[in-house]
Amino acid sequence: MGLLDRLRQWSEIQKVRPAEESAGVTGGRDGELLVRELVGSSGRFKDAHLLAGRRIPSKRQGRRREIDLIVCTPAMIQLIEVKNWSGRLTIRDGTWLQTRRGGDVVDHGDMIRENGLRRDAVVEYLRDRGLVLDEQVVRDHIAAKVVFTNPNLELAPEVEARPDVVSRRELDGELGPPGRKGLAERMFSSLVEFCLNSVARSGDAAGRIPSDLYEKIVSHLAEVQTWDELGYYGSQVVTGDVVALNIGKEKYRKPQLTEMAGGSPIQLRWTRGRFWGLVKAVTGLGSLGSVTLGKHRLEVSTADTVMFHAVGDVEPRPRRLVDLSRIVLG
Repeated sequence: MGLLDRLRQWSEIQKVRPAEESAGVTGGRDGELLVRELVGSSGRFKDAHLLAGRRIPSKRQGRRREIDLIVCTPAMIQLIEVKNWSGRLTIRDGTWLQTRRGGDVVDHGDMIRENGLRRDAVVEYLRDRGLVLDEQVVRDHIAAKVVFTNPNLELAPEVEARPDVVSRRELDGELGPPGRKGLAERMFSSLVEFCLNSVARSGDAAGRIPSDLYEKIVSHLAEVQTWDELGYYGSQVVTGDVVALNIGKEKYRKPQLTEMAGGSPIQLRWTRGRFWGLVKAVTGLGSLGSVTLGKHRLEVSTADTVMFHAVGDVEPRPRRLVDLSRIVLG
């Protein structure tokens, strides 16, 4: 690469500005990240199967529904949406309104309806795989809940009284002693303990799911993929599906990327500092951009892209690598 090309690269890098996430979206994602960091994509806790960050396809709804955490026990399949919001939360005419400390109000829509759609998507997905789920099984053994983990969120009485809402106060009731665990681990454990104990408190009145049906439910839900993520320079994160990474004349498709990355995030490093970028551009010493794929480190340019199918988009489209800091494969 010649001097003029390097200077053009340096100029393009300087034009990139941080892409920041809105406070409302960040609060929801903080809860998702807590779950994913602690449980990964799947795990066990006592007699519960834990499945994190699952995306449930629904032909009827024409989209995929993301569920932060699925807690499976022989008596109940609980679909958990985790939020780390702060401020005050009320419901007005079916709309959930979050008033933040600064006074601005965030409209979160009808979360009860959204929860119902998540449950409908799970039932549709399981039935499409041949499982016989009658209305009684669905009513008694599949439940959707919203969990609020931030102690700085005040829930209006009409919110906290809802059976499908779990407050931080309720989680604190399950919070064990500090011991060797950090607060995040203890909070996650309390969430799962609450799910387990809520079944016990109900006296297991609905009985247990037939063992063969339960095993098939867990098996099929475990097969559901998680989302890929693009982490932008800044705090913005976009979820969807990575199709391919285009570097120069090379195209690395998703299966190859998964193998090369070995389960680690794909890190993108750009010399964004104006002075050091200019030094590299003028001298040709060191790369202005690179991508780390497991043990592989490749030089990248501002013309390189990732083909990405974002949630809600009809078709995949290319996104510039220079705008990104990482790619996380589901």
